Amino acid sequence: PAEEAPAAEEAPAEEAPAEEAPAEEAPAEEAPVEEAPVEEAPAEENESKEGEK
Repeated sequence: PAEEAPAAEEAPAEEAPAEEAPAEEAPAEEAPVEEAPVEEAPAEENESKEGEK
């Protein structure tokens, strides 16, 4: 069994790279930055609604 233990512990090492994959998903958080301007658009609609009221 001593020989099987090291093999099993080395296998997870290959799964570690999976944590590096999310690094490519990080940019997804930068994308929302482009959507932020959308929040500024409603600001102009608020003024229109106030004029109608």
